[in-house]
Amino acid sequence: MMKSKIHILSENLISKIAAGEVVERPASVVKELVENSLDAGASKITIEIGAGGCQSIIVSDDGLGMSREDTELCVERHATSKMTERGGGDLFDIDTLGFRGEALASIAAASRMTIDTRLRDEEEGSRLVIEGGGRRQFGATARDIGTSIAVRSLFFNTPARRKFLRHAETEARYVTQTVVQLASAYPEVAFQLKQEERTTIDLRGGTKETRAADVLGLSASGLLYATVEQDGIDVELWLSTPAECRKSRTKQFFVVRQRPVHSREVNQSVYAGFGGLLPPDRHPLFVMRLDLDPHHVDVNVHPTKREVKLSAMGKVRDLVTVAVKQAIASAVDDSTDAAAYFPQYSSDGSSMAAEPQPAFAPPYHEAEVGRSDPGRDKGSVEGEWPTREAQMSLALLVPSRLAGVPLTPKTADSVPISSETSLWQVHDKYILSLVPDGLIVIDQHVAHERIRFEEVLDRMEAEGTSSQQLLFPLVVKLSPVEMDAFSEARDHFEQIGFRIAVLGAEQLRVESVPSELKSWSDGEIFHAIIGELLEEMNLRAHLREAVAASMACHTSIRAGERLSSEQMRTLIQRLLQAREPYVCPHGRPIFVRIPLRELDKLFGRT
Repeated sequence: MMKSKIHILSENLISKIAAGEVVERPASVVKELVENSLDAGASKITIEIGAGGCQSIIVSDDGLGMSREDTELCVERHATSKMTERGGGDLFDIDTLGFRGEALASIAAASRMTIDTRLRDEEEGSRLVIEGGGRRQFGATARDIGTSIAVRSLFFNTPARRKFLRHAETEARYVTQTVVQLASAYPEVAFQLKQEERTTIDLRGGTKETRAADVLGLSASGLLYATVEQDGIDVELWLSTPAECRKSRTKQFFVVRQRPVHSREVNQSVYAGFGGLLPPDRHPLFVMRLDLDPHHVDVNVHPTKREVKLSAMGKVRDLVTVAVKQAIASAVDDSTDAAAYFPQYSSDGSSMAAEPQPAFAPPYHEAEVGRSDPGRDKGSVEGEWPTREAQMSLALLVPSRLAGVPLTPKTADSVPISSETSLWQVHDKYILSLVPDGLIVIDQHVAHERIRFEEVLDRMEAEGTSSQQLLFPLVVKLSPVEMDAFSEARDHFEQIGFRIAVLGAEQLRVESVPSELKSWSDGEIFHAIIGELLEEMNLRAHLREAVAASMACHTSIRAGERLSSEQMRTLIQRLLQAREPYVCPHGRPIFVRIPLRELDKLFGRT
């Protein structure tokens, strides 16, 4: 008789598996513990972390506290005070953040945990000590009303999970992001975050408006506001003006029934509400609160409750778009020039005064001539500019997308670009070159970005750096998340030429900047680099590459920048000498080949 292959796992192994589902990193622990504090009605929550939370996490609150009996039960799996046993009928009527009863049990199974708590009606508190899921101590303790939970040596008994944790500074940044997200949902609660005895977040309880200003890093008077309600769905929005949009998406907060969540659909609706007013490559800052019938919200679709499912998502998206449009419309009265209120942006993202633009700009210029007046007659067909009517006719004939083939090392040998090759700049964005079997198109920004990326990496390894001292050092204010990112990357910033002094928890004084920075723009470029760095740090394993990519992006030739023939040729020569000349630091192609046969198809030659 064949032996059964199916068997029941031990409770110890089950607990460790459950811990892996709920507890991914220190930030996950902070999230679960702070949520319990919020559910307990705390008005002030203090979080203390050591070594980014890998060594220790302590969350203390002034909430209701727990009785002796509840302290014993709270670490049992699926033990909860947030739901009752009514056939699951209240699973869709949940007003609390935690409800599954898995958090404390999962954390206790993967750490050394101590719970100190006291209920208002009891004279003494209770202390429970657990190590790796096993109880070590339970008894009385003296303490104030509320609860304090200390988690130490996270993943000490699951080394395979511990080795996947990142550097302490990186884990601390994730903790900061988690605290800021929860703070955006609970404006009436005071939050304090301490890292190695240093206070990095200190938010007092206040109004929704002041908290939105705090987490977005803007003044309350500068925020746009709108509220829309229809069919029991209430949308409340605090939004940055288009002029305050950033190059990073890190300051976008969506709160559903006081639960901070992520929703790509809602974010897309925000962008749709801006229409054409959103500057290129910029992202709005916002805090959005959504309230609706709990029966239309499923909070049980993600193990860590990061996402929710809305049964009326289509209607929610419509209302979000309406709210954004109303917020923008409320900022501009009938007598205000919208162009003045929403400044235009140059190709590098910096604001500029509106200038009259020609009705029709020439789409390309011939590089060998290198002239600034593309309309001047060259006397040959190659250099003449098509008339506007001819260009519009061609636009009707040419498909919107032409089959371009990105170049790779395997196909690059057939790119004979030499000093004799003619080059054209198209729309001040792409460089065009003829090759025997078609055309080569080069994106000038990503080409220079690859060059700069490798140059910055090389500079980090070199001993000397080139800096320019600012005549007037600039004091820059950063959000807690941005400050964590800077602290983690500070040594690399100095390697590339920045000289920066830390003035406090949220302020820096920039004294010198890299010599290759073309425009300082009163520190706007520094905010842009920090914003880009936050995006890069989530994508790259090596911090130095994240800093290099951020710096390269903001010191490169931009789309829309006119280049001379010599500049184009120099750019391509430097690119071909790069270690990886085929893709930019973000993985986008630099060269694209348009085969001659594709052009033949357009004219019916095949």
